[in-house]
Amino acid sequence: MRLFTLILLAFLCLSVLAVSAFAYPVFAPEGHKLKVHWAVVQSKEGKMDEISAIGARTVAKYTPYEKGSYSLYGAIARENKNIMRLLEIYEDEDAYQVHRASEGFKQYIEERKPILEKLIILPVDPIVLEQKAEGKGNFVSMTIVEVKPENLEDFKVLIKKEMTRAVAEETGVLGLFATAEQGEKNYRFHTMEIYTNEDAQKKYLSSEKYQAYRKEADKMLSSRQVFENYPANITLSAKGLHRNFLSDFSATDPEFAEFFGNFALNEAVKETKLDDRTRYMAILATLLGCQGVDNFKAVLPYALDVKITPVEVKEIIYQATAYLGIGRTFPFLKAANEIFKAKNISLPLPEGSTTNPENRIEKGNQSQVDIFGEGMRGFQNSGSEETRHINRWLAGNCFGDYYTRKGLNYKEREMITFCFIAAQGGCEPQLTAHAKGNMNVGNDKAFLIDVISQCLPYIGYPRSLNAITCINKAAE
Repeated sequence: MRLFTLILLAFLCLSVLAVSAFAYPVFAPEGHKLKVHWAVVQSKEGKMDEISAIGARTVAKYTPYEKGSYSLYGAIARENKNIMRLLEIYEDEDAYQVHRASEGFKQYIEERKPILEKLIILPVDPIVLEQKAEGKGNFVSMTIVEVKPENLEDFKVLIKKEMTRAVAEETGVLGLFATAEQGEKNYRFHTMEIYTNEDAQKKYLSSEKYQAYRKEADKMLSSRQVFENYPANITLSAKGLHRNFLSDFSATDPEFAEFFGNFALNEAVKETKLDDRTRYMAILATLLGCQGVDNFKAVLPYALDVKITPVEVKEIIYQATAYLGIGRTFPFLKAANEIFKAKNISLPLPEGSTTNPENRIEKGNQSQVDIFGEGMRGFQNSGSEETRHINRWLAGNCFGDYYTRKGLNYKEREMITFCFIAAQGGCEPQLTAHAKGNMNVGNDKAFLIDVISQCLPYIGYPRSLNAITCINKAAE
């Protein structure tokens, strides 16, 4: 077994990030599709240690330096010490072929031939690939479950939620991976669990949250088979982790990446009661307001992952134009289009307008009344002769062209407007007015403080404190 430990250690001792307190999904860059499969290696009787030794001597020299070879995690089965199961993850098909073409891999294939009994490569679709950024574990568990066809989509949602939570919250849970067989058996899931040790696994499996998950999951399954493995020291690979916008600085600014990452992605998240969808909607709007287009590009894939739809993303950008101007929203519209195209999201999106040139002012003014009260009735006709057209534009353009559109409701539109104004700063009277508008449509004081608390890492303390002052004024 010691030789098997050596090969895994050599395979997987790759670059790691200092921040390790979170769950990070493995992902492929834009325009790439992850290549994931299980490799079941069976040696001739008693020869698995030799196969492991060959791998340590050959493949292990090359894999850490192959950019697109993300991870090879596995262990030897207790039910048959001649069988090793590996979960292999590559950036895409091209990266996998680069791996196969390496001198080390060719040598490995050639030398293992006389002692290889059988090799099965099982292509799978990744459902959940979550792990900590760093860590070492010696306990690996694998499972095959069959999901009832009618429960397939619900099970995917359930297992993703639990695995992401567990890796983020449970200290001894290092990595949880779930894959579905391709083709007709896409209801058959293969999972891998990596723990620091066996005690960590027992603690997790006995936890209240896991037990609640199992209770729900078991209703959706028709069968479940667990594979026990011999201990195997695994060092997590950080290649391919979808961490955060600081990942590019992990080598050049590791201390900053650690403490700011912990603040923005841990403290700020735990302090608020926002659900993920609302959180990312607020962050996207805030990044528009503070002109953080690079951060916007990094955050948008996360937002799509938590089910913010492309239509909702576009509505956030469109509406920002009324508060920031096209000069500041133009780069964000381009960035969103680029990401949508990379994800094969068809453009243009469905039309969302509910007004026409004849009724946009009337309907826009009705939106103003709905949000701010009857005092806004007829606002488009108010003001001095010199500036009355501005009030008309506010009713017809700001509210008639944007607030009446499909895709977002009043609560969401007022929340993102609050973020636009708070993030750009210097517009405190308007911010106070929209804080009151938020409260009128159901976004209370506590909710708005949660929004600002979540967005503080992106806009800093002065603008955040100004925003809280405006919230307090509106609450009075």
